[in-house]
Amino acid sequence: MKFVNRELKGTKGYIRKQLIFEVVKTVVMFAMAFGIFFIGYMTLGTKKSLWSVLAVLALLPASKSLVGVIMLARFRSISDEDYELFSQKTGSLPTLYENILTTSERTFFVPVLCYAASDLIAYTSGDAEPVKAHLDTVLKAAGHKVSVKVFTDKAAFCKRAEVMRDSFKDDTGSAAVLNTIKAVSL
Repeated sequence: MKFVNRELKGTKGYIRKQLIFEVVKTVVMFAMAFGIFFIGYMTLGTKKSLWSVLAVLALLPASKSLVGVIMLARFRSISDEDYELFSQKTGSLPTLYENILTTSERTFFVPVLCYAASDLIAYTSGDAEPVKAHLDTVLKAAGHKVSVKVFTDKAAFCKRAEVMRDSFKDDTGSAAVLNTIKAVSL
């Protein structure tokens, strides 16, 4: 199921589309689990059967999917105005939108980040230091030597993105760095 929406991650509207997908998947999985139980109950007339065990086992992936729905429901896709602003300022820079980064302690929403020439910049409306520390840890663990700067001010992010865009040359390493970030985001 993860491969269905792999290319969608990092684009505008990802959260909204992924939430719809996860809700439908969750409803279908719970319906299948309850269907298995009721078929077993109706055919055998007892709850003490192998069908009940299968129904309980079918609830495990359904519950995992429900956790995904809850995680995604906490966040909203970026607005059209913000997307236009960010896409205009980043231009042809390799950019990811609507990233949800999770750690064992916290979850961070990073609306936009872009990469060029070993520099990764990100914008978040929350606290920048934990986001920077998490990105540093993830990229270092993957073997990337990247300078990370996280902005909490849109104007400062846009100014830095313009500078990077103006000096951007085709960067072959950007795909590996952005794929690493996609792999660790929700």
